[in-house]
Amino acid sequence: MKQNRLIAALVLSLLGYVATAQDSSQKKPVFSATVAYQSYVHFLGRSDSVSTAAALPIVSYQLKNGLYAQTAAILIHNAVLPFQLAGGSIETGYHFPETDHFSGNIFASKFLYKDQSMLPQSVLQYQTGINTTIKTKPVNISLAGDLKFSNQTDIGLTGGLDHLFIVPLKKGEAKAVALNPTYTAYGGTQRFIKQYEEKQQNIVGIPVGNPQVREEQVNRISLLAHEFTMPVVLVINKFNAFISPSYVVPVNLINSNGEYGRNTFYVTAGIGIRL
Repeated sequence: MKQNRLIAALVLSLLGYVATAQDSSQKKPVFSATVAYQSYVHFLGRSDSVSTAAALPIVSYQLKNGLYAQTAAILIHNAVLPFQLAGGSIETGYHFPETDHFSGNIFASKFLYKDQSMLPQSVLQYQTGINTTIKTKPVNISLAGDLKFSNQTDIGLTGGLDHLFIVPLKKGEAKAVALNPTYTAYGGTQRFIKQYEEKQQNIVGIPVGNPQVREEQVNRISLLAHEFTMPVVLVINKFNAFISPSYVVPVNLINSNGEYGRNTFYVTAGIGIRL
């Protein structure tokens, strides 16, 4: 959470764009509920050594003035564990007034994870940041910055390119199929990995990896991951369904057993409603 913001946030944003494209005559409060399944859980391309999937129920409410609140839970399972609640998040923020050329939001999130969770993102406590998108006919340019808080503070920088294709199914109604090919590059510091190593050691009970991660490695702002996604969304009035194949490529992994990652193809799919 892709602080990292989970891909569900991208899908919700896309659904809002589709709905606006079909009916821009009114602005009203919006309630959204989504249930998604993600075949591979990662944080900037990093994961536990055991491949983990997750179910993600997400509920959000946005006022007419752009203020919103969102809550999500994450239920994980893998070859070792059955489905279990690993944690969740609460987010509040503000969506800037959207124009033909700009959209964006500011946000603050609180993360709630079980102490036994082995997910790398489970060491995060809070995150705050800004997301912006400059919209042009050839391509949309996304730029974002954030601060992630564990026992130290990490800086995050994100840049992306995408192009949204909308195919109305019935003129004048909120019935459409949308396709949004996207490339995203994630960068930032990696101070969180030191706390993650310590957490692994406390859970497992034996030393994990390199006991001393070099300060210059974790403090340096580096490129951390590339990600290619292809969300496909079907909207029929208040209901929606989506599938989003993705390929993530982690880079600049710290040379330590505490940070694990590999090039991975995964899929996120789900259904939702907007009222």
